[in-house]
Amino acid sequence: MSKRGSRMEQLQKNYIKKGRGFGSGADYQPFIQAHDNKIASEGWITRHKGWKTGRTHHTLSEHERKYLYYCEWLDGVVDIREQWPLLPIEKTIEIAKKLGIEHANLDGTPVIMTTDFRLTLSSSKCDLDVIRTIKPTNKLDKRTLELFEIERLYFAEEGIDWCIVTEEKIPDILVKNVEWMASAKYLQTRQGINEELLFLVSEPLFQMFSNDAGETSIANLCLRADKLFGLQTGTSMFVLQHNLANKRWGTEIEKNIIKEGRPLIISDLTGTQHSSRFA
Repeated sequence: MSKRGSRMEQLQKNYIKKGRGFGSGADYQPFIQAHDNKIASEGWITRHKGWKTGRTHHTLSEHERKYLYYCEWLDGVVDIREQWPLLPIEKTIEIAKKLGIEHANLDGTPVIMTTDFRLTLSSSKCDLDVIRTIKPTNKLDKRTLELFEIERLYFAEEGIDWCIVTEEKIPDILVKNVEWMASAKYLQTRQGINEELLFLVSEPLFQMFSNDAGETSIANLCLRADKLFGLQTGTSMFVLQHNLANKRWGTEIEKNIIKEGRPLIISDLTGTQHSSRFA
């Protein structure tokens, strides 16, 4: 066993001892975390405070990040667990041997495999888990597909739905809009805004957008509102994003990219039943 392989084996054992890869909701710890991975140099590391879990999510690629935002928006997804480990390692080693495929390894030392997302979906009938592994089409080479076949059989034996998600299955416009409002999901992320201020500002701000009928850019209308209400610059923009993120207000989020330099038409979604669709 090489020194690198030995170190990785011990490192992964330590991850398990620390509880990585176990739990659910706010208590789940991703098996691989952003600061562990060499991919940090590529600039795609993302740490995002989850809308559904309230904990920090770790994504290791651009496509994982996009898919995370997509899942955050979908009402039918109630839990998101990224970097989920395929344990015990003996099970994936056995599957690899049956398939005649080389197991994931470092210098010949088998390493614990992970999948990108374990999602819990909720419906009127029951909750169930599904597995989604994220990979752009141009990276689905022979070796990647071999490892995915190990994944597929592993979860098939557990009776869990598994599939590959390529870039074509991720709605780019929706994702960009969710990313634009993501940091405004929680009031605590902006100093000086509380529930009372939100309540006092939301109704008149909504009326301003309604009366404007898409004539004035978002940025100018929000600056006008800040001045009119005597608020710190940026407050009305945050209130707009917060209400959109929490689905109190709506817009054509899947059709048009929201740009602050352009007008926006919004609607009141209070009391509206949201879609729980999942793709």
